[in-house]
Amino acid sequence: MALFANQIMAQGNAENAATDVINACKNKDVKLFKKYMTGFMVYAVNDNFFESSDGKPLTEIAGKWDGSIKDIRYSKGDMMGKTVLLASVYFSDNPNGNIDVVILSSYENADWKAFAFGIADISKEEFEQGSKEIPEETNEVIIDHSDFSIEMASGDKYENPSKEKLTELLKSLNDDNFFLILNSTTGFLQASTSEKGYIVQYSDDSGMFEAEAYFTFDMLADIFEAYIESKEWKEKATWVGM
Repeated sequence: MALFANQIMAQGNAENAATDVINACKNKDVKLFKKYMTGFMVYAVNDNFFESSDGKPLTEIAGKWDGSIKDIRYSKGDMMGKTVLLASVYFSDNPNGNIDVVILSSYENADWKAFAFGIADISKEEFEQGSKEIPEETNEVIIDHSDFSIEMASGDKYENPSKEKLTELLKSLNDDNFFLILNSTTGFLQASTSEKGYIVQYSDDSGMFEAEAYFTFDMLADIFEAYIESKEWKEKATWVGM
């Protein structure tokens, strides 16, 4: 199923939010700090948080801040299938050779919040992988495969697999892990290895069928991709009832 979703655009200013997080740690301002916490992290911040093993390092790092924001980079992440906009706000250099950043997140157009406790150190290389600009709003096609699952001969199972994951698993077929079943709400398509090539079979309400000829890997990847994308796939082979 194809869904259309507008890319998330965060509300508020990332630099201002990061400044608040740093100052909250620097001044041990629990109330201000909790303003930027999300989920269960709110409950991890009590009145003595900045005296704890989690809070003390944050206060130490923030205490050395000179008051300037050096740079900000943006990227997109994924949280439970939803796109999340992330901001890494670079504010100081860490003695270990990394840089100190405040990592913020905006989920479904919400205000900027701290990711975990906000302050972290990352490599300069990792930081520079982000974009200097907030990504522009786009209409993005998201393919929903929640009606599909994969079973392997090894016993491994995968729910809501991506097309890329399906291809990876097809490539992994070998003499030991010799079959893959792609289940759907209407039946399944399966492949197994043989000395002559791949054997492909399918099942639906009309029965079970096997491809008359062996498949090469390229043919195999093509028919499985068509199946998971709900495109025409049956005409890719001649089928014989079983």
